[in-house]
Amino acid sequence: MIKLSKSISSLLNNEKFSPLFVGNLENRWEKVVGKKISEATTIIKVQKSTIYLKCKNPSWKNELQYQKKEILKKIKKETNKINNIVLI
Repeated sequence: MIKLSKSISSLLNNEKFSPLFVGNLENRWEKVVGKKISEATTIIKVQKSTIYLKCKNPSWKNELQYQKKEILKKIKKETNKINNIVLI
């Protein structure tokens, strides 16, 4: 039988797209991408080193398509586990 403390410790140390990893990224989202972009986007999920972002309207989605490389650079400063952005 595995102790609960070991299971929790394992979860905290393994940030690979766990709910804890995503929640931590959501909490820092405004700091990472800036206030305007954070207000216009919502993190849907992180899967296979891809972050899925929901945009508040098609205009923002179009604008952020042009800024994907810059946004990805900002995200990589926080974590090296994200390599792609999908805008929804």
